[in-house]
Amino acid sequence: MVKNPQYILLVDDEENILKSLRRELADWATEKGVQILTARSGEEGLEILQKKGNYTQLVISDLKMPRMKGSDFLLKVHEKYPGIISILLTGYSDTQEIIKAVQAGIFSFILKPWDRNYLLREIEKAYEYWDLRRRNSDYMMIMEDELKWAGELQKAMLKPVLPRSEGMEFRLSYHSVPGLYVSGDYYDVIPLSAGKYLIMLGDVSGHGVRAAMITSILKAVIYPEYVQLAKPGEFSPSAFLGWLNERINFELRKTSGLLITFFAGVINVKSGYIAYSNAGQTHPYILRQDTAIELPVSGTSLGFSNSVLYSEQSAPIRKNDVITLYSDGLTEITGRGIHAQITPQELFSEVPYGQDYHSRLLQKALEKAGAREFSDDVTLLSARIV
Repeated sequence: MVKNPQYILLVDDEENILKSLRRELADWATEKGVQILTARSGEEGLEILQKKGNYTQLVISDLKMPRMKGSDFLLKVHEKYPGIISILLTGYSDTQEIIKAVQAGIFSFILKPWDRNYLLREIEKAYEYWDLRRRNSDYMMIMEDELKWAGELQKAMLKPVLPRSEGMEFRLSYHSVPGLYVSGDYYDVIPLSAGKYLIMLGDVSGHGVRAAMITSILKAVIYPEYVQLAKPGEFSPSAFLGWLNERINFELRKTSGLLITFFAGVINVKSGYIAYSNAGQTHPYILRQDTAIELPVSGTSLGFSNSVLYSEQSAPIRKNDVITLYSDGLTEITGRGIHAQITPQELFSEVPYGQDYHSRLLQKALEKAGAREFSDDVTLLSARIV
């Protein structure tokens, strides 16, 4: 693999100064594998950087030069090539020009005539600082790639195969916290029998990889250890949450400060009812024409304590009813001077079901909050009785 060249650019209008600097830096440049470039003016320096700026680590510039002063030159370098570390070299003091140089983000300030040891120390420090930033940038890129990969894997693991039937229409969408790629929201739709569906939505406290790992644990245990073994005609959402709470407390017994909110409901199209239980999750709503009907039952979050008894309720459902589950990121939006608490009933009442239903819900929530993006994971799961 061919390594990209590395350069240090010296800019001074006096040829003897450039020769002296080259001589002083020759051994250091050989040791670092850096090539030395020179320019007699700021304009010439910018022309060189147009071709080699992406591979230039350091720029050392004189302050007092004709046409373009060193401070103006370094300002342009800072604007166009923010990754380059700059050092100002001068034989006189001008407060205004020094201020400009500071605005240009200079790393160091060296007076003429320079002390050779001091010059080499400052250049070595500047190079180490550039290398540290490069390594940090590489590390952040690796971490971002890893998070993107983890996010794609999580999507693949969590993405349910939404049932297709003549009696139901399911929709799902979710958005992770901007920049994190992975989500702490759990969601699933599982057919229990003909016309009977288990819908679930959970929210793990916190963000990032830790929360995403817990959603993977939920995915790994819920279906094979409980749903698959349960009798469809006897499936109880409250009993299921009680079991899940015990399971989570066992799996995460050595993990502190972790809570999971969770909603489980069983839609029975034939009987025309939804039976549901809730462990601290946001209350779902049934959209019936222009009315939003809350499903208000709630209970203790999962992982808070052992042996919790969850209450269970049922509500009638009719043709064209839309049951919508959502995580609290939809209605609680904070950051950049925004702290919005959106009333869910108003939100669901104002957005009729139809094409792009989820997109319109998300947009309406942002409009109400006066925000450009959500500050938390957001999941929407809707089920329409056809």
